[in-house]
Amino acid sequence: MSLIARKNIPAALALLTATVLGIVVPTATATPNPEGAAAPLTSAPGSVKLSPVPSTSSQPVPCDVHTSPTTTTTTPSTPRPTYTPAPAGLTTFPPSSSTPPLPGENFARTGYATASSTFTGYNAYRVNDGDTSAEVGCDHSWSSAKDRSPTTTPEWVQVRWSTLRSVSHIVVFTSDGYQLRDFDVQVLHGNEGWWDTVATYNYNTNTKVNVWFGARNTRGVRILAKVGPSHQPLYVRVNEIQAFAY
Repeated sequence: MSLIARKNIPAALALLTATVLGIVVPTATATPNPEGAAAPLTSAPGSVKLSPVPSTSSQPVPCDVHTSPTTTTTTPSTPRPTYTPAPAGLTTFPPSSSTPPLPGENFARTGYATASSTFTGYNAYRVNDGDTSAEVGCDHSWSSAKDRSPTTTPEWVQVRWSTLRSVSHIVVFTSDGYQLRDFDVQVLHGNEGWWDTVATYNYNTNTKVNVWFGARNTRGVRILAKVGPSHQPLYVRVNEIQAFAY
């Protein structure tokens, strides 16, 4: 009887060992992710995933700081520029061109522009750069400088070219909402000793002004600006100047 029990002891111990191991080491199972599903988040407990902070870039500062038609008291606060003196008269007569102008040829387009004064960014070359828009801003127009008084001392912007041309039609473009109110249209006299006024405008409200007159042989055209718009009379603007034979 004791011999039979002694023979069954190893089998009983093996069964007991398997039972204990089954309790201590559970069987690991894994549930597969469906195809295309995202992998589970593996970040440590308590950690928070932060969203990136959007970068902010400063906006460009517009060079036109006094163009809002609704602002009547704002004046530009920029350093006073160096003024361009009026060109001295020549003592010799310029050559005349024997080549007839092309239909619609704009003589001012090939000329050189200068002005009595220039507000920062509003360069004189804008008046013959080919842009005939009436938009407001330094990308489209010339403007006189700060602390000037065109009502007492008129400001001017002019374009001069190399050879004498017969001119009878001039077109002046100004800024929408900032139309040049009072001004003279002038052409350079043949001997270049002075400027001849061919038209005078008072209380102008148009952004485009066509001027016809008797043909003049000239090498330049000038706008003598006296008064700006009613809400900014001390600032005069010209967007473009054109000069034609007809």
